[in-house]
Amino acid sequence: MMPRCLLFLICIFFLACRVTAAPTSAEEKKATNQQIRKLAERYKAAGADPTAQREIIEQAIAAGGRVPLGLRTTVYGNYSKRTNAYWTQLRKLVIKTKDTSLDNLLAADADFRSNRETLLQLANVCDRLQVAGGETEALLSESFRAREEKVIQGTARRKKISIRLTKDEREILKLTNLVRKKHGLGKLEIDTRLVATARDHCVDMRKHDFFAHESPVEGKQTPFDRAILFGTTANAENLAAGDVTPAEVVQGWLESPGHRSNLLQPDMKRTGVGRVGGYWTALYGL
Repeated sequence: MMPRCLLFLICIFFLACRVTAAPTSAEEKKATNQQIRKLAERYKAAGADPTAQREIIEQAIAAGGRVPLGLRTTVYGNYSKRTNAYWTQLRKLVIKTKDTSLDNLLAADADFRSNRETLLQLANVCDRLQVAGGETEALLSESFRAREEKVIQGTARRKKISIRLTKDEREILKLTNLVRKKHGLGKLEIDTRLVATARDHCVDMRKHDFFAHESPVEGKQTPFDRAILFGTTANAENLAAGDVTPAEVVQGWLESPGHRSNLLQPDMKRTGVGRVGGYWTALYGL
């Protein structure tokens, strides 16, 4: 049993950053960083001008070295923000149409089709920048398609889940929404599938003696993977561990920048809270 009031926290929001090898000198590093910053600023400023953005991409690729990878971080940030909404849109479309054929889903909704085309374009740009920078890890366009299939099949397999929150889980939900209301944000509705996902992760952490977002259990590596198994999607996750009260858990999250950002994300609409023993999990979804 963990000692009273010993609270451990960990959070995740589904954005990524990249660590790259250092240049050979401080001067080169400074010059490269300045070049990356200028290209990133121009790329953001180009906004709705795809021709200008393509020119900037080509300049980064031509520069080589760390420059393509530096600009990839900016492009990936745009991609990541869009995918958060896309997975929710895909899940809702599968539920609405009761169809698991991607071709049929694309034919059924023009807005969905347009969003997918935009995401694949961004993924392909990220892949080009990655290759130009000498990285050989899995390509983003491939992982996008694999995750897309997981969402479709996971949603199609979903079964009705009837869950009643425990006293502690209800208190976490109540305190979360009170804080959001105080900051002028919308109320989070309970997603029973996220509750089941949260509880399941707590069970795994206790059973396998770990405390992390990445699970050693096969098929449950990330919060996204776990949510899909229960027929839903998740965009952020907060964890806590310790023999503490719901109020102490929420206060701990509010005092931690990462946790606070997840709890107060304006776009979040759904949540699922789980507690098993001394482990606490809160998931948030669009």
